[in-house]
Amino acid sequence: MVVQRSGAASKLIVKVETGVTANGTATYSQRTFTHINPELGDADVLDLGKALGGLQAHPVVSVNRQDAAKLEEA
Repeated sequence: MVVQRSGAASKLIVKVETGVTANGTATYSQRTFTHINPELGDADVLDLGKALGGLQAHPVVSVNRQDAAKLEEA
């Protein structure tokens, strides 16, 4: 079976620590950047996430990539 992939899209998600609750646990928020070129390598996406994270007021906890594509039998 041959599978064809189409409509690829990527998102960059930067998770930041926004504060601490009354009982001392950290609170988090996410900054989502859509329309990231799906052909970018993981190292490039990480570099982009670090650069965008450096512009945030809160410390970056993680940089994540989320890919999606439509799969069909060819």
